[in-house]
Amino acid sequence: MREYENKYINSEKTAWDLRSILWDIGRSWWMILLVAMSASLLTYSAISFTHEDRYTVSTTFTVSQSGGDSNAVSNLSAAYEMAQKFSVILENNILKKTVMEELGLDSFPATMNASVVEESNLMQLSVTADSPQNAYLILESVLRNYPTLSDYIIPNVVLQTLEQPQISGSPSNQLPVRKYMLYAFLAAAAAVAAVIGVTSYLRDTVKNEQEFSQKVDAYLLGTIYHEKKKKKSSMLITNPVRSFRYVEAYRMAASRVRGRMDRKHAKILLVTSVAENEGKSTTASNLALALAQEQKKVLLVDCDFRRPALHKIFDVGNREIKDFSLVLQGKEKVGGIFEKVQNLPLYTAFSRHSIENPSELISDGRLERLLRSCCKKMDYVILDSPPMGLAVDAEELIQIADAAVLSVRQDAVLTQDINDAIDVLNQKDEKVIGCVFSNVYPPIGERFRQGAYGYEGYGKYSKADR
Repeated sequence: MREYENKYINSEKTAWDLRSILWDIGRSWWMILLVAMSASLLTYSAISFTHEDRYTVSTTFTVSQSGGDSNAVSNLSAAYEMAQKFSVILENNILKKTVMEELGLDSFPATMNASVVEESNLMQLSVTADSPQNAYLILESVLRNYPTLSDYIIPNVVLQTLEQPQISGSPSNQLPVRKYMLYAFLAAAAAVAAVIGVTSYLRDTVKNEQEFSQKVDAYLLGTIYHEKKKKKSSMLITNPVRSFRYVEAYRMAASRVRGRMDRKHAKILLVTSVAENEGKSTTASNLALALAQEQKKVLLVDCDFRRPALHKIFDVGNREIKDFSLVLQGKEKVGGIFEKVQNLPLYTAFSRHSIENPSELISDGRLERLLRSCCKKMDYVILDSPPMGLAVDAEELIQIADAAVLSVRQDAVLTQDINDAIDVLNQKDEKVIGCVFSNVYPPIGERFRQGAYGYEGYGKYSKADR
């Protein structure tokens, strides 16, 4: 076992794995959508509460000098002068007070503006208020009352109404609410995706083979690449639809397991994982098959008494088989409990029913005596156990086993938890002979160059199966 100055080298460097980041972002689509929709609705609410619609009503005058000597130049000059001085009239408190009294208003809820249409003697007067009705009524009142002041400020100027004021049905300061909501949606979605991406990058998991050698305090027995799985299609290496790469990876891992067990003179191998759905049952089954293909006598025992899965992996169906857990409880006889698989020297002991508290069943000695007696006729006995993070059964089974293999799924469990599990299994003796790195996706570039190997839904028979 390697010694590290710092046991968890992962603290020094986190590898960049684009597939893992994109996978985490895609897997969290519902969170991204929820936050983005919330941001969009909050934007709408904020605009609704803070923005006040304003309505503008306007009218146009022609401006001309009174008297017979008026001409285009004088009328243009008069228009500019009128616009400047008319602004003074509009801001005059006397005019505003007159309008308020006429309309019965307590305050003057509008702004007024006078401007000249470029290169013409036309002047536009506009009134902006909180409602189209108020804007229209105030403009009408201004038109009726401004002459009392304009005669003193701007004499000898004639204003003729060219365009009567019309009530406006749409706000003059209307905001593009849908556009802002879309911007908020996209910005929030991008922000959440970025946070998930950064979190994925910083999450201390094993993302590739290089990281495995740097982070995990155990030997890498083999890398099992992602293999697509069709419904009702077995993940066993005896299934002819499994890829050559998948089958050979398990055979190579089994060869390494055999070599390390033989050096330890080990007979009983425990296969476990830290968490559920890491492929431990599939790994145990395929290691047993690969060893049996080497003409080794192998017994595969389902010791996951809480959520047995091997009978589903081997597709036993409704066929009558003896339940290994019932044998241990003394409810069935031992005879006929072990079934031979196909034409291989592989024997199985399946469990169908879950047991609430199997710890006593494991530790009372009956299981160990039965397994040790099987070792006399078998080359290897492989135990499929519950995940270490969910039950203590694996810690009790390791007392019976001579060696252990940990199934580690890519980017699934924190490195510290993996190393802690290895330490627990190695408490008395160095029993962990290595790890199988499962459900590994090749780098995106390699997948494009060589094609995608691997399978989908690794180990997902159901959560109850793990």
